[in-house]
Amino acid sequence: MKNIATLILFLTFSITSFAQVDDYSVAVKKCITSNGTMAYYDDVMEQMYDMLKVQFKAENVPDTLWAEVRKGKKVAMDELAQMIVSAYKGHFTLKDVKNMNALYASQAGKNMFKKDALTESDKVALGEFYKTDTGRKITGSQDSMNDAMSKISEMWSSDVYRGVIALLSEKGYNL
Repeated sequence: MKNIATLILFLTFSITSFAQVDDYSVAVKKCITSNGTMAYYDDVMEQMYDMLKVQFKAENVPDTLWAEVRKGKKVAMDELAQMIVSAYKGHFTLKDVKNMNALYASQAGKNMFKKDALTESDKVALGEFYKTDTGRKITGSQDSMNDAMSKISEMWSSDVYRGVIALLSEKGYNL
């Protein structure tokens, strides 16, 4: 009986922990979509594909193979998002990320990413946000987050590039 109770407690804790991790991942993925991070890396991938087409021009890689290469984009973007989730975990709680998502859903949050779109009331709202615990965490962790994002970006883009080169090589196309 004692073993069954221990097992039930373990399973309950495991399921609760998994749900919290999943909630955290979902919240961060929403955050990095709202703040433009994922759109930025989507553009990075598009530029990489364009660069590779130029590099492999002499190889006459068929469009069907380029289409196959592009199918890896979703997986690569999902891997990137998960790497960014890990970086956020080192700096922000789920509550912080939810606060960020609330900011990004507000008019001030939406306008902060548009050139010359901030109104005076937006500036006030943003100023108030950055006085909160979450806002102070964001400003206080900028250097550390920039370092983490730089490392993630470098590692991820290198892995994606090598993966595409390997796929093309496997199909008989080399630089």
